[in-house]
Amino acid sequence: MKVINYKSLGTILWRVLKNPLASELTYEEAAEYALEFIRLLGAPVVYVDKISPNIVLQNHKGELPCDILTLSGVRYMDTDEDGVLNHPIAMRESTNVYHFDPNEFEDQGNTEFELRGNHNRNEYTYSIQKGILFSSIKDGSVQIAYRGIATDEDGYPLIPDNEKVLLGMEYYILSRYLEPMYLMGKITDKAFEFIQQKRYFYMPSAFTALQMPSVDGMESVMNSINRLILSSTSHESFFKKSGEKERLRKFR
Repeated sequence: MKVINYKSLGTILWRVLKNPLASELTYEEAAEYALEFIRLLGAPVVYVDKISPNIVLQNHKGELPCDILTLSGVRYMDTDEDGVLNHPIAMRESTNVYHFDPNEFEDQGNTEFELRGNHNRNEYTYSIQKGILFSSIKDGSVQIAYRGIATDEDGYPLIPDNEKVLLGMEYYILSRYLEPMYLMGKITDKAFEFIQQKRYFYMPSAFTALQMPSVDGMESVMNSINRLILSSTSHESFFKKSGEKERLRKFR
């Protein structure tokens, strides 16, 4: 399934706030529970693909966007002496256990560099720690492709327009909000168990509904798996052709 449309969090909240048990629930609390629900759901299609603006590197470090959930890839925006952008270069995650040493990439000489075009460079790598990208490149800029939660103009999360997801979130918010009241004996067992029953039914249904890929998506996955000749340059081309069907020529 590919999510096409999203709904504002307000669509869910008016359904939740109509419940007499949630009369004191605030918009901010509900938004926090909704975000928690999306993270627990974990289905890839509830996230949106994003590409960051150029992240400037200063002394090997650059700050990542605050809305990043999962990182898809990093590329170095290679420029010449006149500032003209050359072909972006794919970076790989570092396996160097001393990657965070500020002196690791200083004054290494030319022995570890290879000639590529008119540029001498080593293989570009990065590591991430506490929202900061640490690069083997001291200065310059990088771009990242990542997945984040879709938000509206006010910064609140957008919800996939799927009835199972909407109901799952509605009862999850109610359950999380009423749990402390239940523990303090302010609501009956019958009322809380009813909310819990609805939550445990709709959350798995929402997860299942969002897991099934589209037919087009399944075709790309099948093409990337059913290969006789494996490409060793997919990372350098940012996996652009990984989903293409393999075509082999027959020679007689």
